[in-house]
Amino acid sequence: MKFKLFLIVFLTLTQSSCNSNLTQKKSVYDKKIKIPDSLKGKDLEGNEILLGEVTIDQLKEYTKDWSRNYNPNSDILTKIKPLIKKRDIVLIMGTWCEDSEREIPGFIKILESIYYDTTKMRIIAVDEDKITPNFIEKDYQLINIPTIIFYDNGNEINRIVEFPIKSIEEDILDILTGKAYKHAYYK
Repeated sequence: MKFKLFLIVFLTLTQSSCNSNLTQKKSVYDKKIKIPDSLKGKDLEGNEILLGEVTIDQLKEYTKDWSRNYNPNSDILTKIKPLIKKRDIVLIMGTWCEDSEREIPGFIKILESIYYDTTKMRIIAVDEDKITPNFIEKDYQLINIPTIIFYDNGNEINRIVEFPIKSIEEDILDILTGKAYKHAYYK
C-alpha cells in the first residue's frame, strides 16, 4: 500500500514538473522580439523599413516572412566552419531590397548551420539611397546591397556585393581561403 501511494505521488510530481518545463520552453520560443521605433523608417513608397544597426534577432523578426528554403552544400560548410570562427562580418542590407530578400536568408542559414556566433556580426540596414540616419555605413564604401564584408583582425579580406558569383557558400569559401575572388562589381 505504501509503495502504491509513493508511486502515485511520484508520478504526479513528475508529470507536473514535466508539464512545467514544456510550458517554460514554449514561452521562451514564442517570445516576440521588440524592434524599437528608433530603428524604423520609411521607404520611398511610405512602407516601413529598418534603418540603422540591428541585431540578428531584430532582423529575423522583421524579415520572418522572407523565404528560408535555402539548402547549403554541407561539404562546403564543413570547409568554411574552421575558417570563419575568428573572422568578423559586416552585413549591410535593406529590408526593402529584393536582392537582400533573396540572398540574406540563405546567408544566415549558412552561418547558423556552422554555429557562427551571429551576435558578433554587425548588421546595418540602409534606405534606398544606401544610408542610415547617423551615417554608420559611410566607412564601408558601398556600391550595391546586400554587401557582406569579411574581416580578419580588423582588416577587410574581401566582400560579396549584391549577389554571389558561384553560390553564397562557395564565394565565402573562396574568400576565406584567399582565392582570387572578385565580386560582381569589382573594377
